[in-house]
Amino acid sequence: MTETVDLVVIGGGIIGCSVVQHAAQLLPPSTRILLLERGPVAGATSGSCMGHLMVTPDTPQDYAFTRTSLDLWGELQQQEGGFDHNPTGALYLADADEDLELLPTLLEQFRANGATAEVLDGRQLREVEPGLAEDLPGGLYYPGDGVVLPMLACGAMLRVAQRANPNVVVRPGCAVIGFERDGDRITGVRSERGTIRCENVVNATGVWAPDLAELAGQARLPIYPRAGNLAITGHHVSPIRTQLLEVSYLRFAHGAATVDPTRTDDDVGGHAVNMQPQTNGGCLIGSTRQFRGMDKTINHALLRRSLSRAQRYVPAVATAPIVRTWVGLRPYAIDKHPLIGPWPQLRGLWIAAGHEGLGISLAPITGRLLAQQLAGLAPAIDHTPYLPARFAR
Repeated sequence: MTETVDLVVIGGGIIGCSVVQHAAQLLPPSTRILLLERGPVAGATSGSCMGHLMVTPDTPQDYAFTRTSLDLWGELQQQEGGFDHNPTGALYLADADEDLELLPTLLEQFRANGATAEVLDGRQLREVEPGLAEDLPGGLYYPGDGVVLPMLACGAMLRVAQRANPNVVVRPGCAVIGFERDGDRITGVRSERGTIRCENVVNATGVWAPDLAELAGQARLPIYPRAGNLAITGHHVSPIRTQLLEVSYLRFAHGAATVDPTRTDDDVGGHAVNMQPQTNGGCLIGSTRQFRGMDKTINHALLRRSLSRAQRYVPAVATAPIVRTWVGLRPYAIDKHPLIGPWPQLRGLWIAAGHEGLGISLAPITGRLLAQQLAGLAPAIDHTPYLPARFAR
């Protein structure tokens, strides 16, 4: 079977679904858009991750990137809903004097970007979150963060897309097996169900993006899987109502990796607490990071360390029943910036991948920026730091 469309998006996770949504909204309604996913929609990384919506204030660019995306999440909630959007805010918690020293810097970063945040002492912390340990010395409260359920969010994005453009087709269970080319231009995609002729293809396959690039005859993208162990409690037993993070989480999660990401034998790994209340009353607990290739075996020692740290901050976690543990894989880009835009060495090939632990937060702005480039529109924010051309050779 051979068919013809205008745009093929490969990857049915949160990034691919966002690209489809924004392409459907920004391109002419006659545009034929096809989403291909080798398994179920949201069946891989987006179905095995934390759903935090997080603003990072490190630089004005980082703030604009994340804040704009969270605003788009708010628009999707108003427009569609149905994905357990919970504007919890976030508490960055200190556990020692060296942690307290980080709080004024974090506060100034938020305020420099025009955001509201507040440094709290131990008593004020427990007014916001009564379940915290009595001896925590302080923290910072930022009201702008939140939580979503990524699997449901993928569905919301696709519903919006199909209302905006009746020519949007979603095809799960259809793996890509090759590409058609005419010189340096892509002309089609070969799938398990036949060939699709098209002018533009978006690689939104996360940790599999390097494999798909190779399948298109290109160099492997510098994106590496970074494993995370997660645990969740039973329903209606969450001891918290606010998203909680160790203040050191920002250094740990968003700084450059100290371990070579090309390794697959990082036996130690690392962790920094991130706890998220769920709308069903459960509590999702992370966050660990470890480079070990595509291995999704639970690292029980690292998970125990993570749970122990969670109990340090919220003692009631010790008696909350853990009903499930699992491992997800984050797509870690070597320079800590996602790749969003055209691949210059093969015309018609676009990349939207490499978000590591911020994929859920950044999904809406990623879809918007990619679709704006496809449509020839001015980008919502400065998109140059994310252009894939920086890795082309």
